[in-house]
Amino acid sequence: MNNIIDRVTKMENILDELTLVVEKSDKALNELVDSLKNLKTLKKYYESQYMKDVMADKRNEVPQDLKRGVLSEDAVHTLLTDLFELSNKMEKLSKKIR
Repeated sequence: MNNIIDRVTKMENILDELTLVVEKSDKALNELVDSLKNLKTLKKYYESQYMKDVMADKRNEVPQDLKRGVLSEDAVHTLLTDLFELSNKMEKLSKKIR
């Protein structure tokens, strides 16, 4: 009888834990989907206006107290690389789940 109770308790705990993880993951994925429009806007900026703004910053035309990490050489590239790696991870995970 104790084996059954232990087993059911263990499986119930696993179910609860996985349910929470799936709920959090679903929320995060929905946020990512909702941000794709902003990603497209950032990529378009990076491909067109970015270098002009970098040059303006070098000419001190951008206030020094303005947050401007987007003008760094690596910030947008790092974000795009991270998103690419995340998409690969999600693809691999999808195969493991199925």
